[in-house]
Amino acid sequence: MKRGILIGVIAGVMFLSINVPTAALAQDYGHWWDRWTSASTDSHDLEGTWYANGERDKRTEIVSTRRGLQARNEFGRTTRLDITRNGDVRALDWERGLRGDVRRGRIDWENGTVWTREPSYRYARRR
Repeated sequence: MKRGILIGVIAGVMFLSINVPTAALAQDYGHWWDRWTSASTDSHDLEGTWYANGERDKRTEIVSTRRGLQARNEFGRTTRLDITRNGDVRALDWERGLRGDVRRGRIDWENGTVWTREPSYRYARRR
């Protein structure tokens, strides 16, 4: 009897795994992945050189200090940074707490500025 139940359970799991649409699995996985990666932003992931709007001559920087993270924009202005619960950043001393959306090698700031890890080739060709 126990063997029959076990075989039935295994057959049911196999049937369901074959018949679940792969698009639904991919969609759920993508949604879960985006939430997980945005929520897991680590201060070490943010540290280093960035480029304002991808322009090579507009270097910005995020560094770790004793007091936490600090950012310096392309004009030399600095601010303390706070990582929010959902993994984004807030520049505490800029524009009353300017928020930035952190996504895979870029920060999209609320004021329309974008910081990228690498300079954009689009700007490099114009030089």
